Amino acid sequence: MLTLTDFVTVAGATAITAAVLSLLREIWKTTPEPWCTWALAEVVVFVGGFMAGRVTVRDALVWFVSGVVAAAAVRASCGK
Repeated sequence: MLTLTDFVTVAGATAITAAVLSLLREIWKTTPEPWCTWALAEVVVFVGGFMAGRVTVRDALVWFVSGVVAAAAVRASCGK
């Protein structure tokens, strides 16, 4: 079961991004891999951050970096 905390942790964002990306690959066969993975990871992290309630510039910067790390982890775990 997903919780709000899963969206804002790197491990949770990575798992959610990998799952949604797998679903997208089945539906949309010509997914632009690196950009789609990165955008999806950023969306997952920012959705979790906005749902947490507080939004500051510092938080947004941390979320952005977390999204990049989550995207890199998904790309590394998929072997691409």
